[in-house]
Amino acid sequence: MWNNISGSIPREIGSITPLKLLLLNGNKLTGPLPEELGYLPNLNRLQIDENQISGPLPTSFANLTSMKHFSHMNNNSISGQIPPELSKLPNLLHLLIDNNNLSGNLPPEFSELPNLRILQLDNNNFNGTTIPASYSNMSKLLKLSLRNCSLQGPIPDLSRIS
Repeated sequence: MWNNISGSIPREIGSITPLKLLLLNGNKLTGPLPEELGYLPNLNRLQIDENQISGPLPTSFANLTSMKHFSHMNNNSISGQIPPELSKLPNLLHLLIDNNNLSGNLPPEFSELPNLRILQLDNNNFNGTTIPASYSNMSKLLKLSLRNCSLQGPIPDLSRIS
């Protein structure tokens, strides 16, 4: 963390199956996130904020069933739509992907994340999309932050969030 490591994240990291934490914050990493990261069965925390990561989030991340913290993925250039497959992560507590170039719709499937506490997607480009009404089913959600995302439409009834 907080070094001057440069280049891309090597695909070979995906073969370190005992890996539980991958903390690469504050470096000069570039390029896309390797698909192989999605095949780390024990990975429960990924932090890559303050880099120059680009490209979409790999759909293989749906395989990370031990993942609790997709936190600190902010301040990169991650683009494209958030894969709805991420809703298949039963242990996910935190999803923070703010200050990137994400676009498309907010996945309504996120309401299927049984343990999600924090959803923070500030400063992305969800141009014209609305907040899904299904988000009212996120009973354990403590923080929903969608600032500066070009959202439109009404705020759904979120009164079921405890």
